[in-house]
Amino acid sequence: MGRRERRRGRTPKEPKRRVPREWERPGAIVKGPPITVTCECGAKRELAYGERWECESCWRSWDTGRIPAEQYQEIRRLSLRYRAVPIALGVLIALLAIFFTLTGNIFGVFFLLPMALISWFVFLRPLHRKRYRAAIKTLPRWELRAD
Repeated sequence: MGRRERRRGRTPKEPKRRVPREWERPGAIVKGPPITVTCECGAKRELAYGERWECESCWRSWDTGRIPAEQYQEIRRLSLRYRAVPIALGVLIALLAIFFTLTGNIFGVFFLLPMALISWFVFLRPLHRKRYRAAIKTLPRWELRAD
């Protein structure tokens, strides 16, 4: 709040808080991706592995614990592996930028960062997404039945 606003007697606005989504809760990435369950009445819900859900409209009960654990672990490993590639690339670029800065080669940093961003967004990211989608297509799908 600035001096003018204090003199005018305005109260500061509350900052807008971002509401986290269901799959963004702490530990969701390590636990694995959410499982989307669609009820026969049309209601949808994203559940964690092993979680039970009772539909509010038709009272059917769904249990994700029926999914074979080894198949879900395969999905979890695939998800973590494809998330690790961009993180590792970002860490490598940051380390190179720090190295160039410490050695006094600032021009190298100004050359490295735009080239890294261009090569990631133009060449590597589309290839990475294409491989990820191809890997996801080979994974099993389940048809859960209500209890």
